[in-house]
Amino acid sequence: MQVIVSPSSLEGKVHMPSSKSYMQRVLVASLLAEGTSTIKNPGKSEDELNMLRVIELLGAQVTDNQQNLSIRGGFAPDLSSLNIGESGLGIRLIIPVIALSGMEIIIEGQGSLKNRPMGVIEQVLNQAGVECDTSGGFLPVRVKGPLKGSTIQLDGSVSSQFLSGLLFALPLAENDSRVEVKNLKSKPYVDMTLEVLDKFGIRVVNHNYEVFDIPGNQQYRSTEIEIEGDWSNAAFFFTGAAIRGKLEISGLNPRSIQGDKKILDVLEACGAHLEYSKGSYTLQNPDALKPFEFDATDTPDLFPPLGVLAANCNGTSSIRGVHRLRYKESNRAEAIMQELSNMGIEGFVEDDKDEMHIKGNRPNGGAWDSHNDHRMAMAGAMIALASANPVRITNAQAVGKSFPTFFDTLRTLHVGITVQK
Repeated sequence: MQVIVSPSSLEGKVHMPSSKSYMQRVLVASLLAEGTSTIKNPGKSEDELNMLRVIELLGAQVTDNQQNLSIRGGFAPDLSSLNIGESGLGIRLIIPVIALSGMEIIIEGQGSLKNRPMGVIEQVLNQAGVECDTSGGFLPVRVKGPLKGSTIQLDGSVSSQFLSGLLFALPLAENDSRVEVKNLKSKPYVDMTLEVLDKFGIRVVNHNYEVFDIPGNQQYRSTEIEIEGDWSNAAFFFTGAAIRGKLEISGLNPRSIQGDKKILDVLEACGAHLEYSKGSYTLQNPDALKPFEFDATDTPDLFPPLGVLAANCNGTSSIRGVHRLRYKESNRAEAIMQELSNMGIEGFVEDDKDEMHIKGNRPNGGAWDSHNDHRMAMAGAMIALASANPVRITNAQAVGKSFPTFFDTLRTLHVGITVQK
């Protein structure tokens, strides 16, 4: 699918969908809990629906009550293979849980997930006494437990997601566990995991993100929980309004521990006009955006909207943490540089400093390839707002992974959208 986005000014009100990072974590906890959990404000993106399907296959009973979900827990896998879809978070959360079972199960995925490394999962689960092997470090992954609990060493420099998966599974192991982590990145996402575990009655002792002590033989307690709005998706709308327009953005928790809430710090540094009142943020673009410096090591999903923001600043902006982008839905560092260059925006990556530098200028418009990456597709729509010409986004359907109604939402905000299927 191609979508043509015309230069436009964002105007109006927008309500953010639920956080898919929280939603997937809550679904896993609901599967493992005794009794029935109620999830308010559930998400409907591809990743969330895939995880919902997965927990049903693993034993959960799900009732959709339109405004909420009722999930009766009961981890009881009865299958030999499982396809997780294209969610990197989903597969890393669910593999350690599957390892609790004594069954041999082959886990598969699709799309870009087939190109994302799984070797660390094989190494760590083997270390924990679980039979696990991959296809040369990639999918499919074969797992045969049970995971009984032990001391585990884990390198957290590539992703924190597998650590989160272990933190969900190990409380149900028969023995106590200790996870020793080095070079942990994306700590805000680990905080999200710990918050969800606490709401389901699970105890984990965090020693400065270097050691996690997890008592075994715990029980997940069913609960009622509301999924807060998604700051990762909101970052695009905040950025778009800062570039061109005025928006009122609701549905977000101002006290959220989601790391991507830091987009507000960047926008304020750029000179954007930002206010919060009665549950909504209001953002209006300034006369000129100042260049910025930001360390996105712990918030790699901010790179696409930050790249678009930098392209519209008066000067050169620098974003640190480029090494975190290699194994996303696309190689986002290459994708961002390539597409901005196609728009006439100069930039380069300084590998020894782990930084991306982007010199602001008016984008030309023209072709923008999403690289089958939902966040790159959304970035293409935002780069169009102040471009000299419309932007044609190829493979725009990728937004379904996290925000299926993204382009429909832009229409309600007076953005010119033409869809070509």
